[in-house]
Amino acid sequence: MEEKTINVFLASPGELKNERKSFRSFVSEIDETFQRMGRPLKTRMWEGLDASYKGHPEQDEYDRLIRASQMFLALFHTVGGEFTIHEFDVALEKFNQTKQTPKIYVYKKTLQKGEQIDTELEDFQKRLEEMGLYWTTYSSQDSLHLHFLQQLLIVYAAGLSNLKVEDGTVKLGDMDVAKMSNLSFAADNKEYNQLKEELEKLPNEIEKARKRTEKYPDDEDLRDELQEKLNRYNNKKEEFARLQQALFETSQRIATMQRENLNDKLRRATEAFESGNMERANTLLDDIAIEAETHKANLEQDRALVHQDIEAFLLQAKTKMAEVNTPIEERIKEVHAIYAKADQWAKDSALPDDRLDGLLKDYAQFLYDYGKYKEAEPVLLRLISLREKGLGKEHPDTATSYNDSGTTYDHLGNYTKALEYHFKALNIREKMLGKEHPDTATTYNNIGLTYYNRGDYTKAIKYYFKAAAIYEKMLRKEHPHTATSYNNIAGVYYSQGDYTKALEYYFKALDIQEKVLGKEHPDTATTYNNIGLTYFNLNDYPKAIEYLQKALGIFEEMLGPNHPYTKGTKEDLESCLSKINNTGWSLTRILRCLFK
Repeated sequence: MEEKTINVFLASPGELKNERKSFRSFVSEIDETFQRMGRPLKTRMWEGLDASYKGHPEQDEYDRLIRASQMFLALFHTVGGEFTIHEFDVALEKFNQTKQTPKIYVYKKTLQKGEQIDTELEDFQKRLEEMGLYWTTYSSQDSLHLHFLQQLLIVYAAGLSNLKVEDGTVKLGDMDVAKMSNLSFAADNKEYNQLKEELEKLPNEIEKARKRTEKYPDDEDLRDELQEKLNRYNNKKEEFARLQQALFETSQRIATMQRENLNDKLRRATEAFESGNMERANTLLDDIAIEAETHKANLEQDRALVHQDIEAFLLQAKTKMAEVNTPIEERIKEVHAIYAKADQWAKDSALPDDRLDGLLKDYAQFLYDYGKYKEAEPVLLRLISLREKGLGKEHPDTATSYNDSGTTYDHLGNYTKALEYHFKALNIREKMLGKEHPDTATTYNNIGLTYYNRGDYTKAIKYYFKAAAIYEKMLRKEHPHTATSYNNIAGVYYSQGDYTKALEYYFKALDIQEKVLGKEHPDTATTYNNIGLTYFNLNDYPKAIEYLQKALGIFEEMLGPNHPYTKGTKEDLESCLSKINNTGWSLTRILRCLFK
């Protein structure tokens, strides 16, 4: 029977005491998530042993714990450390016996100017390379923690779907794991730093342009200059978010690749990316793509090389999306061609199912993210077939594929098919995860959305309420998912003409958004806009104008007067004023109510 507790042994010389202490704290933080998965974590290191232990010599006890561990991590910086290298050998001996445990990971902290490694560590590095192994370098505790967590999720939690990047922070659920600015693949990336620097400067330039415009409101050139800066700022924000996502996804892709199995050029490409040298990584990947044609021509002899070339194509797709100096449309076209090529090569070379799963998952996600829903459909159906065959029809990953297909069909307007796949996902998640799991709530929400799009508001609101109840209980009442559920519920009430109930839930959503996102966030402004339209339908014209003006002010401030959101709210406000005027309410009367 599989051991449920994941025992992690961390070995390192004394110079890395701070890393050991930080690592223990980090494992304690993520343990809550793994306990929910039924896989609690336990860390072992030299500080963890009882100082009063009087049985075997202390090192014998360490060795026993190493042999009983599921994961063994060795950390180095400038010195080898006699005991640390001995502990690596103990772990390696046990792994060679079992071929399963402990999984061994070797990390090397980046050297600072003036630092150099000792002879013992040099000899150890040569030993690793002779075995075809390479250590992973890390420049900060965040990068160490992230890499460890990625490996932990891959080995014991069936993938990396629990990790995401939001506003420059890598998260495991709601827990902050690492700041992108602390990870070398971002912090040392030229494009990342250029965009970051420009985004830091633009708000000051926008404020200066705004003051000039306020001083000379009739100067059209000044208004155009302000709008140009606002547009540039918002475009750069979107580009920066896309770059962070692309860098993060590349890191995720590299984490799934077994470093010891990579050819030298592909290994150097991954190292170049992780050190922030995207240009070097892309050059190496382009070279691999050229060499791959020779492997494909000699498929029967070079099948293993072709399979590794496919891995390189998938990595290349990620790095190409991070080339921010190339227009996004060109990147999408180029990356689409890379995925299509990888897919065709996988068919021609009989790529093993476990690796084909990763390819299809990446390919489908790319197509979905860039609105190519019709093309995503057959890729998702192939992934479903693969997972049903390999994992079974009741596996959580199969449920995820059902869910993704349901969402794709929803975008395509095929609501019957969307519901079919959403309910398939729901049956699995209720059974395997429980009726109160956040993933189950997501499926309830998706079913509600499909019913809403189909015009069946009674069923839509039923499932929206189910999702909201789970989010309130399992996450927290001030979580963005909870706000989304409230907004969805409000939208149904609005569509049904129950404006009082719609207001109740719009305000529930607004309360969360103002606290979590802030009062000047575009999403908050959207809710102000919705509240304004709802008040209008309740014939409360002063309140309608008040909230529409709030929304308009935020959109103008944050997005500029020519942004579609700004124009839409302005049109809503003008339409309301026109209709109000026809009812006999004068503008003077409305303003008197607003400012009494």
